[in-house]
Amino acid sequence: MVLIFFVFSETTIQAQSNAYQLKTGMDLGVALGSSSVFTASYLLQKKVQPLSQASILQLNRNSINTFDRIATYQWNPTIAKVSDGVAVGAILMQSYFYFNKSTRTDAFKIGVVSFESFMLSQSLANALKLTKRNRPFLYNPEVPTAYKYKGDARMSFFSAHTTTVSSMCFSFAFTHQYYMPNSKYNKGIWISAFTLPAVQGFLRVKAGKHYPTDVITGYLVGLGSAYLMHQLHKR
Repeated sequence: MVLIFFVFSETTIQAQSNAYQLKTGMDLGVALGSSSVFTASYLLQKKVQPLSQASILQLNRNSINTFDRIATYQWNPTIAKVSDGVAVGAILMQSYFYFNKSTRTDAFKIGVVSFESFMLSQSLANALKLTKRNRPFLYNPEVPTAYKYKGDARMSFFSAHTTTVSSMCFSFAFTHQYYMPNSKYNKGIWISAFTLPAVQGFLRVKAGKHYPTDVITGYLVGLGSAYLMHQLHKR
């Protein structure tokens, strides 16, 4: 509702730069479509039943492919909390464009594009979690059973945390490049954009929450959604 209000009132905003152009029909379609998929899949996730004790005892990490199997030996709740903070930080760093003198008059447009990138990637992540892939910690006998008897323990694919950091970091890099193409910081920003989502993926694997293929998929989906949204809106 907030997005719809600002899309229709966007003409009142005077921008110094016209790097982005909002397209009401497309923006509403992406926002409403992504929000609908996200909400529907979230409600369906609530109905996912946890594995029974007997089913958990029958799990064998050797049934996991060799590439992903390393994740079944990982478990660290502290690292999981750190990864939560990284995801929140990636979202909050978009506020930079509201204060930078080169972008603040166009901050609303930038916010819409970043928001659509975020929602598109999150709706895909939320929907595909309904494939009910067991999280790697279910195969780890050292993990307390209280963590295993939850529906969320069956929602490993793919990593929404990694997708969040990826979409936000690449959105930041695309925006900075478009609005400040001659900035000496662009190279460092792009290096960080490629690096931080990989770090987040590593943290999610070390926490025992995801397999390598989960975080790789999340990385690519975040990158793809950011690229697509920024290309569609770029003049």
